Amino acid sequence: MSTTTVNGTTLHYEEVGQGPAALVLHGGLGLDHTFYRGLDALSDRLRLIYFDQRANGRSERAPLDTLTMEQLADDAAALAVRLDASPAIVIGHSYGGFVAQELALRHPEHVAGLVLLDTTPGQLGASDSPDDDQGPPPPPEWLAVASSVPADDAEFAATLSALLPHYLADQANLAAAREAMGQTIFNVGAMVRSMEVLAGWSAADRLAEIQVPTLVIVGSHDRITSPAQSRRIARRMPHAQVVEMEHSGHFPWVEEPERFTKIVREWL
Repeated sequence: MSTTTVNGTTLHYEEVGQGPAALVLHGGLGLDHTFYRGLDALSDRLRLIYFDQRANGRSERAPLDTLTMEQLADDAAALAVRLDASPAIVIGHSYGGFVAQELALRHPEHVAGLVLLDTTPGQLGASDSPDDDQGPPPPPEWLAVASSVPADDAEFAATLSALLPHYLADQANLAAAREAMGQTIFNVGAMVRSMEVLAGWSAADRLAEIQVPTLVIVGSHDRITSPAQSRRIARRMPHAQVVEMEHSGHFPWVEEPERFTKIVREWL
């Protein structure tokens, strides 16, 4: 276990592998990096740097008013510099994908490339039409559970466990997903704050500024951040390509690990 202090907060991080540095930005928020250790399959090609974002996981529970998209991006940039990992390939999943986009916009000198996994460019921008395909809404069963705010971290963990089947294309993968989430430390306060931040955030009108090579991967059966959202990202970026994984939902590295690893290796 390693820690370092950046921008007034202490972050927990772990490194594995050899090669070009790759920062892994976990989703959630309110979760941590442990669910992403399936990416270790890339450790023969990449120096993977996992870390828990501020107020998440094993990192210091910084005041929640300091949790903003800009601050999360600044933290990632500072960590890359501190660990001699700049410029880094940045791998961001779901909410981590939002942070990855903001990082590439605010600190392009620290980003060598982007891998955006099952994410969106945020709220509608001036370049969006309300009539554009935004993909189907999440299933009503998911919305019914997700619409209530858990009372504490334990209830948040139970709620996410109940929602987990809706994130998968094949329920045969549920046991693997639960196992991957087994070491997660939950923080309901960070989750609530992150949704407040997301409500006012969009990269849509700024994505043309991102000049680095970008791989956008999405599960065809992702009902939370649909393939339409990945296409919404890629058509605004000059050097982006989208790959749909036909047998995956929101966690393609869990549901199709071999194909996922092959796609990323070929892109690298």
